Formats: sequence, structure tokens, C-alpha cells
Amino acid sequence: MQAGKYFLSNRRARIYLDAIAETSGQYGFPTVLTLAGLHAWLEALPPYNDAREVDFVDFGALNAMLVKMYGPRAGRALTQWAGRVSFMALTPHLDDLLNVHTASFQEQTSTKRVRAALEIIVDSRRLGNMEASLQTSGDQFMYTLDPCPFCFGQHNTAHALCHGAVGFLQQAIEWVGAGDHYMVEEASCAATKSLQDTGCVFVILKMEHYNE
Repeated sequence: MQAGKYFLSNRRARIYLDAIAETSGQYGFPTVLTLAGLHAWLEALPPYNDAREVDFVDFGALNAMLVKMYGPRAGRALTQWAGRVSFMALTPHLDDLLNVHTASFQEQTSTKRVRAALEIIVDSRRLGNMEASLQTSGDQFMYTLDPCPFCFGQHNTAHALCHGAVGFLQQAIEWVGAGDHYMVEEASCAATKSLQDTGCVFVILKMEHYNE
């Protein structure tokens, strides 16, 4: 994949990186960066600003190395947590837009609350250079990132790599009080496909035992 074409905001990447560093430890994090070829981040991590300077290629290499180094299960848990932390950092901004803690919002059905959260995420400009789209079918949703920064530059991998995005969406659903009603799965990961694919698809599914 072409480097220097798509960029994530420094702040978004730094929050994610900080979560990885805190969880992987003093020695694990530098090892991941070294093995992923991200030597510049060993000297200095991206600053806390909204400039779009973190290359999707580097961000994808980080996630791929986390899964490779820690294995599919631990790598998934690590990156999902980082995704959750990334969303939590956005909640003050998003709460101003949705007022999720008001009675009028909480009285809506879980489907309406989830749709509102996903639509805000798609429209948000604080996520960096991420092109997201949302499709709905009744009380189910399909969220697409194309290109997807979580696996950009990776292809023909044995496992999906975008667990950070899954964690991000899971936290969004919990934020609007629908965590017990909905689940998030990655339906299609570009990293498991050919070099030409860049988009990843996530489905937000209502659990069968919840009907409103």
C-alpha cells in the first residue's frame, strides 16, 4: 500500500498508543515498535494535537505486529482495549452533540440510541482522515471504514487485525446504554484479502433475546 497518502490525527493515534504502552509494559511496547519498524516512535510518540500526521501504513503495521507478537487472542484483547480508550477520550466532545445522559435520550429505544451514536461517529471530523459510512437494516447496522487505518498496508494475513475498531464501536454502544443489547463483529477485514482491498466492514447486531 502507498505510504504518505492517508493520515490519522496525532491525538487519535497517541491516545491509542498510550493505551498499548500502558498495557504492554516497559519492555513490550518498545519491542513492538522495533519489530514493526516504527523506530521514529521510539524517539518520540505523536504529539497531542489534531494535525493529521500519522501514516495509515504505520498504524496498520503496529496493529499487525501486536497480533503477531502476542498472538490472536491476546493481541485482540490488547487492541480492543486501546480502541475503547480511544472512544472514551472522545466522549466529552460527542456528549455535547448527543446529550446522552438526558432523560429524553435514554428514553429512546436502544436501536435509536445506537443509530444516533454511529451517525455521530461517521460525521465526526476528530477521528482523522477516516472515510466511514453507515448502512442500516431495521435494528442492525453495517459500519464501513475504507480505507481502514487499523490494517492499512497489510494483506493476506491469517487473522483479522481491526480489533481496535471493534473495541471503539463496542465502547460507543455502551456509552449510549445499549451494551447489553448489541454486539459488534468484524465481518470483513481487508488485511485477510488481496493487496487491492482497503475497506473493512463491521456489523452491529442486536442480540436475539432483546426485543423492544
